[in-house]
Amino acid sequence: MKGRNYKLSLLVIVPAMIIGACQKDINLPGIANDPMLYMPQSSRGTPFNAVEVVSREPGQKDTVYYRPYSAYLEGKELANQDIEVEFSIDHKKLDSLNVLELAAGRTAYELLPAGSYTEGTMKATIKKNERISSIQQFGINPKLLKEEKRYLVPISIKSVSPDLPVKSAFKTTYYQVSLTVPDFVSGTYTAGGMRNGDDYGTDPTKVRKTITKVANHTYDVNLIANLGPWCCSNKFTLKVNPADHTVLVSGHLEDAGNLLTNREGTVSTFDPATNTFVLFYNYSYYGFVAKMSETLKKL
Repeated sequence: MKGRNYKLSLLVIVPAMIIGACQKDINLPGIANDPMLYMPQSSRGTPFNAVEVVSREPGQKDTVYYRPYSAYLEGKELANQDIEVEFSIDHKKLDSLNVLELAAGRTAYELLPAGSYTEGTMKATIKKNERISSIQQFGINPKLLKEEKRYLVPISIKSVSPDLPVKSAFKTTYYQVSLTVPDFVSGTYTAGGMRNGDDYGTDPTKVRKTITKVANHTYDVNLIANLGPWCCSNKFTLKVNPADHTVLVSGHLEDAGNLLTNREGTVSTFDPATNTFVLFYNYSYYGFVAKMSETLKKL
């Protein structure tokens, strides 16, 4: 089977309205004559910098993607001694931003879930006679992320030794992380199964069907059983639980009262490795009830 990719977007943003000034923070335009530190990865001039990375799908080897963070010494002179810089994931910045997000009616950001990232050492050194610190790496494994979530990771300069001022507008780098899952499910499927109707006995059902994504983890199927447009209109929806790949079947046949439901005592499933649905459902048609066992396999 060909490998598939999940896209993960990282956006580096700096909402200036929430960057509070501490006692030693200085925010001067241009290049300062006196030494001053900032994070070169923080955004300048645009709301964010977008970076796309690619992750393996479930079942394949984990891929971790790294993004750098570091400190830069601004000023007329190079460092006259080693400068030690400590960074931290800044929870206060996240909380401050979420106050604004919620006030605007938007969903709050979350930190990345435990186990989905590595912080690196959170320490760096600007060597004597240099300006840029050693480069640290923040790693993200997208396997534990969810497509519908909003993630934000603020990394700030926490402390500097010897004590030097920090440029307040550029002391924090925000990684806004979002997962995009490409649609590998939609397409044409072969369908094989059995229909056990009260009056029709047991009939083999072998047709081709079209499955189309309509929302996250939700798909429409163009045919119920082998009942095509010559019979009646269909509403056949499959909702996949991404946690365990069980499938909820719903819909109706021609009239909204002719329900399509999961068959009691059975579990419908989806195998993402092979793009195969195994479905157990009932459908009714003005008093007639049929029980379907059906396997849909993508061509």
